[in-house]
Amino acid sequence: MDHDIDIKWRDRWEKSHIFEPVAENSKPKFFVTVPWPYTNGSLHVGHGRTYTLGDIIARYKRLTGFNVLFPMGFHESGTPILAFSERLRIGDKDTIKLYRNYLMEYEKPENIDRILESFKEPQNIAEYFSKVIIKDFMDLGYSIDWTRKFTSADPFYQEIVKWQFRQLESKGLIKKGKYPILYSINDENAVGEDDIKDGDTDKVSIEEFTGVLFRGDKYYLMAASLRPETLFGVTNIWVNPSAQYAIVRYNNMDIVMSKDGYTKFALQHEDVQYVSSVTPDEIIVQKFRVPIQNDMVSVIKADFVDPDNGTGIVYSVPGHSIFDYLYYRKNNIKSSIKRVVEVKSRITVEQLVGKYGLENNESHLKDATQELYKEEFYNGTLINSGPYSGMTVAGARDTIKSDLMKNNMAVIFYETNRKAVTRSGSRVIVAVLKDQWFIDYSPKWLKEKAHDLINSMRFYPELYRKLMMDAIDWLKERPCARRRGIGTRMPFDESWVIESLSDSTIYMLAYTNKKELENIYNRLNRIPDDILDYVLLGKEIRGKYENYVMDNAISAKREFDYWYGNDLRITAPPHISNHLAFFIMNHAAIFRGEKLPGGLMISGLVISNGAKISKSKGNVISLLEITNRYSADIYRLFMTVGADISSLLDWNEKDLSSVIKRYSYFIGLLDGFTDPGGGEGYIYTWFTSAFYKNLKTYIGNMESMNIRDAYIAIFYNVMNDLKNVENHGGDINKAISPILADWLKALSPIMPFSCEEYWHRHIDDNTFVSTQTIDTNIDSKIDNEVLKSENYLNRVISDIREILKIIHIEPKKAIITVYGTKQEKFIKGYVENSLEQEYKSMIPDYMKNKNKIDTEPLDEYSILNRNKKYIESLLNMEIILVKSNQILKKNPWPGRPRIEIE
Repeated sequence: MDHDIDIKWRDRWEKSHIFEPVAENSKPKFFVTVPWPYTNGSLHVGHGRTYTLGDIIARYKRLTGFNVLFPMGFHESGTPILAFSERLRIGDKDTIKLYRNYLMEYEKPENIDRILESFKEPQNIAEYFSKVIIKDFMDLGYSIDWTRKFTSADPFYQEIVKWQFRQLESKGLIKKGKYPILYSINDENAVGEDDIKDGDTDKVSIEEFTGVLFRGDKYYLMAASLRPETLFGVTNIWVNPSAQYAIVRYNNMDIVMSKDGYTKFALQHEDVQYVSSVTPDEIIVQKFRVPIQNDMVSVIKADFVDPDNGTGIVYSVPGHSIFDYLYYRKNNIKSSIKRVVEVKSRITVEQLVGKYGLENNESHLKDATQELYKEEFYNGTLINSGPYSGMTVAGARDTIKSDLMKNNMAVIFYETNRKAVTRSGSRVIVAVLKDQWFIDYSPKWLKEKAHDLINSMRFYPELYRKLMMDAIDWLKERPCARRRGIGTRMPFDESWVIESLSDSTIYMLAYTNKKELENIYNRLNRIPDDILDYVLLGKEIRGKYENYVMDNAISAKREFDYWYGNDLRITAPPHISNHLAFFIMNHAAIFRGEKLPGGLMISGLVISNGAKISKSKGNVISLLEITNRYSADIYRLFMTVGADISSLLDWNEKDLSSVIKRYSYFIGLLDGFTDPGGGEGYIYTWFTSAFYKNLKTYIGNMESMNIRDAYIAIFYNVMNDLKNVENHGGDINKAISPILADWLKALSPIMPFSCEEYWHRHIDDNTFVSTQTIDTNIDSKIDNEVLKSENYLNRVISDIREILKIIHIEPKKAIITVYGTKQEKFIKGYVENSLEQEYKSMIPDYMKNKNKIDTEPLDEYSILNRNKKYIESLLNMEIILVKSNQILKKNPWPGRPRIEIE
């Protein structure tokens, strides 16, 4: 479709304000939200899936009579925008290249340097990309109410965040203490999922290692391990010959670790002092004592040791580490292997090396290691392990760790589960911050409320209900503040900033009354808690305020009471363990009844041409490029029918070309439409009934959020049925005429621009299809007899074709014998147990075909006779029809005619 048509309707929708609803108590409401986008860059094809689903559902709900609120705001909290701005300020080449590439899509070349210069102020980045996103979303036809937009940095919104934290604090959920957190070294600040590159799709978690201390004559070596129960199997210690190591003093001990390890350790423990550097050569000339078992072991150089993983020192257990075992074999290291874990299956490292063929190819090393560790943890028992022998691995792990800690033979060491950097490229590690603020999600009363809430909600797909329950059970303390970044200051200590996910748990409530609350803030330079208590919790206002403030408070409460709770929240699987868990818990803690969330939809992720979307893979396609190269409606159609909502969706040219072909056929139909009025006769009656049967299927699927199936029915099935009309010799325009208005209405949620254009061309130039409602009481428009007749006809044609495939002859005619009075009398007598003698010979044939015989017979002779010429033209042979009047060995039965080919 012409891009100018998209622009025309985008502008007319905006000027008409049709997507800006007002509260109407006489009308049912539907409040749908999707995550507000982060404004540090433009969005790509993958981001658009969730927003497109949100718009499809918003448009469908309007179509079925709901007063729909579909708003959008922008997320600015955290460090990414700030960090990118700082990197631009210092002239970082990678950051400059990144933002130059962003701008090249939207700006003339002569403007880029000026805009880049302005990005040295972080607010300018946020403002620029919020405008870009609004334009992209409008170009995609999203029916968003932009009058309600706000950002997480807006002062009025920050008053709501502070109110939320005071509510949580009053319930004993805000606490302070030491806590391990993800931390950016360069930014000297805590970071969360939103701050980390790919943090939303590839979660970074904190792992607690046991830093085992091996005593030497001059100092200790610290090796961080997740498996302290294997200590009795240690044969040696590995160090990297090229790494830099440091001696540090902690707890009156001199301890050696890599310099990278020291950086982390110093941020996790107090009173850690750097003493001096030490070389790998100086380390390997010494021997070190293994804790508890007291054996002395050597240190061996190994280039596989990563100095930035743990402490850069690894203890070797080749009897229970496939990697250590293979390194021993490869380098001919002579040392006896100690086995300290026994499993019921008797599986060993050596067996797994053979099973996975690791001697010559280590591509499956990770799989083999996971199998070993899993088997040992769940089914392993310690052997040759002194007082711990006979204990299960799971039990011994905690016991040995505890004993090591009690005897100053180990120290806690935290590490990330994977290497990670912030969105601006700063290294992410684990630090333990003193006086860290966190939300305590562990109280039993809160978890019970959250479980009750989850049980009361609708989940699409349903399978995510259990995963949401598990996420709630797993959630404990959540660090909720950091020292710097954009966002709301902690109300209890303004030297801290509330972190970006903790400030965005109930933000959707502000869409309902943004204007009124902003008015109050602008008048008072604050929003007092008693006003927010009144608006959001229905409590009495205690203070004395002028009429302007009170009028806005009353209006804000009215809007909130009408629109809230959030009927449907749509997001993606990576948000289950963080944003959605906090969303559920905070609502459960603060609100009740109808103000609680009503439903969650979890949409699958998007890949591009078979790979994860990433700039390094060259498969990033921006939303702007989508609308320029294809069209909004083609993109929306692909997002709808490309996969079920929960499945992975691959944006690829092959599947896209198929969607474009069907879309082009649809556009061709409507371009060529002239309204001759509805046609008369069998095939037109059939098509109308088939259309409304598809429409009924569409409505049923949309109500249960099976969006792909809904549009396969109303888009693909209807166009296939039009082909059938054509095959019957019918006029497509006559078939379309009586159903076109309802067809355009039903398709408008996925193809709003096309449907709007043809609504105005063919239906009504004075209204918008986007504001129409559709009649869902359509049973009277479906003639089931006609539908059954056509199904029967197609089944007979299909049966003839199958016979022709088998017999391999040039057919001249087909004799079709349908059931007659003899078969009818047999069935009646058999069912009523009053079968006459002459019919009993039909019993074997009847029993053989019983399950395939129609229980509600059609007038098959009339159906086939009416369509005789159609069948002959389709199959290119003569058709002879016979109505049976005799008892045969192989009888025709209702739905099972006899077919003979000559």
